[in-house]
Amino acid sequence: MKNISDLRNQLTINPQEVGSSIKYLKRTPFDWNVFLPSRGKNLQRDFVWNIDQKRALIDSVIVGRHIPHLAVINIIDPNNESKDINQIIDGKQRLSTIFDFIDDKFSIVLEGDEYLYSGLPNDYQKAISGYHIRYYVVNEPWGKPITDDEKINWFKFINFAGTPQDVKHIESLK
Repeated sequence: MKNISDLRNQLTINPQEVGSSIKYLKRTPFDWNVFLPSRGKNLQRDFVWNIDQKRALIDSVIVGRHIPHLAVINIIDPNNESKDINQIIDGKQRLSTIFDFIDDKFSIVLEGDEYLYSGLPNDYQKAISGYHIRYYVVNEPWGKPITDDEKINWFKFINFAGTPQDVKHIESLK
């Protein structure tokens, strides 16, 4: 039988737990697809949530329900070393849904009436923009890029249950 420390040390990266408001994250540059040059494809699937899933998430934010952590790698922008880009390893559907709602791309139904974000009362808007999202972040060390394999390993470590990824997508990352 393996030693428990061997079982718990499956990653070569060191994620740290942090949190930020939606308002802060909305101003943050994100790489939603995470292109993997060694595989010639994106780590992330397309935007796939339906309207019911999106509305359920926004309802969760409004009532203050816990939303599972996101996973992000903070990398140095290869085109501008003074900027960072945050690669979404896990949480693309959740975070993009919240941003899309704030941008009035879909409505929610409250007490039988439909509302865009901009049509909500001010206290609702503040509750949403101030909602605190927890996430794990790995800061890419200067001069030592995180490899595609490390990104895939973290992705697989996180995505062991829940709504299954497309089998072809998972197989293509191997």
